[in-house]
Amino acid sequence: MSFRKEKALELVEKARVNERLAHAYLITGPPNSGKEEIAIRLIEMTIPGNPRLAQSLDDLRGPTTVILGPESKSRRITVKAIREAEHLLHMASDDDVTKFAVIKDADCLGVEAENAFLKTLEEPPEGSRLILITSRPEMLLDTILSRCIRIDLTGETGPAPIPDKVRPFLESLKHHSIRGIKGVSGALGLMARFSNLLHEEKDLVSKHNNEEYKAEVTHYQKTTEGSWLKQREEYYKALTESQYLNRRNQLLEYLIMWFGDALRQQNGGTRLDLPEFADATLQLAQNSTSDELSRKVDAIDQLRSHLNTNATESLALEVGFIKAFG
Repeated sequence: MSFRKEKALELVEKARVNERLAHAYLITGPPNSGKEEIAIRLIEMTIPGNPRLAQSLDDLRGPTTVILGPESKSRRITVKAIREAEHLLHMASDDDVTKFAVIKDADCLGVEAENAFLKTLEEPPEGSRLILITSRPEMLLDTILSRCIRIDLTGETGPAPIPDKVRPFLESLKHHSIRGIKGVSGALGLMARFSNLLHEEKDLVSKHNNEEYKAEVTHYQKTTEGSWLKQREEYYKALTESQYLNRRNQLLEYLIMWFGDALRQQNGGTRLDLPEFADATLQLAQNSTSDELSRKVDAIDQLRSHLNTNATESLALEVGFIKAFG
C-alpha cells in the first residue's frame, strides 16, 4: 500500500514511540514524493533530543552516517563504496549511538555491490540501520527486497498531474463509472485501453535507450574493447526494462487514485487526487458500497504486486481488471 509522505512520517514516528524501528528500510516512490525526507527523519529520531535540523541527507554525513550514491559516468554504486560503508558500520561507538548507511538510487547497485550489501543486510552490525532509496525497486534482488521494511510513497500532495497520454484512458474510466458499466466485457475493454497505453510507454523507452546506446557505440567503438560495449548493451537492456516497470507502476497509481477519490467522496472528503474527474468518481461512490470500493483498491494493489513478480503481464492485467471493474 502506498502512502502520502505525511502519513508515512506519522507511521515512522509511531514505530519509534513503540520502539519498533527496523534495522533496514526500503523507501520507494516517484520523484518528489518525499523519499529523502523520510530517510532524514529516520536518522534524526535516533539523535538525543529527537531534533529536526537537516535540510538534506548531505547535512547528516559524518562519523556515524555514510551516504552512498551512483558514481561517475557509469551511474553505478561500486563494491568499493559498499566496503567503505561496511567499515564505518563495524566501527565501535557509544551504546546510545546509531550508525547509518544510506544508499540513494539503490537500483544503481552493481551485481558485486548488491551481493556485498546483501551480506550486511543478513548480518547487520550491532547498533546500525540501513536505508535504501529508489524509484525503481524492481531492479533490486528479491533477497534484498525481502530483508527490508518497505515504505512506498505516492506523489506530491495536491491534484495529480495528468499527462496528455493518460487523459484518454481516464476519459474511458469516466464513461465506465458514469454509465455504471459492469461485467467482464466492460472490464476487458478498459484493460485493452490500458494495455495500449503500456505498449506506447514501452516503445518510447526502448526508442530513447536504443538511440543512447547507438550514440555510445559510434563514439567509443574505435577506442575501447568490444566487451565493454557488450556490457553497455546489457546495461541499456536492463535500464529499458526498469524504466518501463517504473512507468507501469506510475500508470497503475492512477487506478488507485480513481478508487481512492471515490472512497474520499463517499466519506465526505474534499481533497481529491483527480478533481477534474470528480463527477465520475462521485457517481462511482454513489453506486458502490465502501466494502466494494475497498475491494477494488485491493484488486489494483494485488495487480501491482503480481506484475512485480514473474507473472505474465497480459494475464495479470486481465485478472486484475476483471476483479476491479467486472
